[in-house]
Amino acid sequence: MSSAVHDFAAGRYACAEQVAAVERVFAAEIRDFIAELCLLDGGLLVGWVHNERHANIADLVASSAEPFFKEATLAYADAADVRLDWGRSLQVVLDMEFVTQPVTVFFKLVLDGYFVGVAIQRILTEHEPPLCLDRFAHALSDARHASARM
Repeated sequence: MSSAVHDFAAGRYACAEQVAAVERVFAAEIRDFIAELCLLDGGLLVGWVHNERHANIADLVASSAEPFFKEATLAYADAADVRLDWGRSLQVVLDMEFVTQPVTVFFKLVLDGYFVGVAIQRILTEHEPPLCLDRFAHALSDARHASARM
């Protein structure tokens, strides 16, 4: 079985509307995890990113994902950045991976003082383009614990 690469960062295989639709579906599926992650003190997370405490961040991500997703489904990808631009709120950007059969999603989780965002970089699937949104949503839902399904 060959896998297809849906490279959203480079704009291949997807138009802006499809990217937005996929990101909405994905963000809705991981919103419980995001809410759990946001319970952490932001100053602590900024310190971990600044001091490159990747193991601490990975543990935080794993423990925040544990109530909702099967083991090793959602993982920190050992890269993060803190952005502080004059006149804007502080942002922490975490590189993340969502791995389940038959979909792998590489994305950036943006934690801002005013919003949380998801920017999908790449999706690997066992199906050729175009990406089927229903099949994508079903694969994401199957990665959840039965008790945590929406």
